[in-house]
Amino acid sequence: MRLVRKVFMKRRPSHYNMLIQASRGMALITDVRKLVKLIAYIVNRYMKSRGVCIYLYNESKKSYELMGSRGSNTHLNGGVMETNNPLITWLEEKQATLVFNNLKNISDLLGLKEQIEYFHCAVCVPTFWKKQLLGFLILDKKKSGRSYKKIEIELLSMLSNHVAVAIENARNFTELNRLREREKESYFQIVLALAQTVDEKDTYTRGHLELVFLYGMSVAEELNRLSCFSENINMDDLKTALRLHDIGKIGIPDAILNKNGSLTPEEWSIMKQHCEIGARILEPIEKLKNVAVIVRYHQEKYDGTGYPEGLKGEEIPLESRIIAVVDAFHAMTSDRPYRKALSEEAALSELKNNAGTQFDPVVVAAFIRALEKGKIRKI
Repeated sequence: MRLVRKVFMKRRPSHYNMLIQASRGMALITDVRKLVKLIAYIVNRYMKSRGVCIYLYNESKKSYELMGSRGSNTHLNGGVMETNNPLITWLEEKQATLVFNNLKNISDLLGLKEQIEYFHCAVCVPTFWKKQLLGFLILDKKKSGRSYKKIEIELLSMLSNHVAVAIENARNFTELNRLREREKESYFQIVLALAQTVDEKDTYTRGHLELVFLYGMSVAEELNRLSCFSENINMDDLKTALRLHDIGKIGIPDAILNKNGSLTPEEWSIMKQHCEIGARILEPIEKLKNVAVIVRYHQEKYDGTGYPEGLKGEEIPLESRIIAVVDAFHAMTSDRPYRKALSEEAALSELKNNAGTQFDPVVVAAFIRALEKGKIRKI
């Protein structure tokens, strides 16, 4: 009796290690395919079977698909099992683990024996979720030729319960991410529509957003090509900020935006508020907090004489410094109530003359390179 207990206790940790390792791993994985591969690897390793394969139900195709395999079942790659397959019918009816050596009257279910032989099925462990067959794991015979022990079958059945929860969690996580991405896209489209409304509101800068966006991305690409340039550009935030940098103008009266002449000091103080208004519009949205910072400071000057806070040099976010250059170039080459558009050459001369004072000289240099390559031009 002591010898039996000793042997049992010696083998038991290995089996339970399988369950513990699988459970821990499954809790960390949110991709269904990776999850299935992990399960196949762990089961094959601890059970020492010739092969393992796992099928999961595909709702859209109304069939069971092979999602992962290891060992001898390579002939099944890309396999699909229809819901009327005798093996599936047996699992749904019995709701139990199929052990080939224990089967009696196998001929009662037409075609089951052929399916078992085709899949090299010594053991088939189903996984149920809310009484629905979610999938199943098929084990080939052991490499040693020995039969699977009762404790091993029980452990596999316990594992199937963990698998069901893990797969549902992974699928829910994937669906949640999909919904979040859709929500993010919907929200961005709403904010972008608002920005387009602002663009249309200012009759003198209509169409400004698209050109500034194209200019800004071209400059960012040039900066990224510089191996000596150490600052990192957040391209996603820059893309959004380029489209939303003037969104604060929605809070500026039309009479000031479209005034046919120079602004008075009082009107100019109101106009300058658009940076902070824009930032306040964007700040409440978690994913736009960084964009809000870029928008707030896109009118700062490199020498510290800009607004709203008089930041200087690299205190100003790099993305804001990029917007400052491309925004100014577009403004200079566009008609205004108080002047006609400058030529491209004259606007470029202004950028060069103000590099190091109003503008970051490195950004101006990148702008010039993009212009020489033909990436910056009016549509």
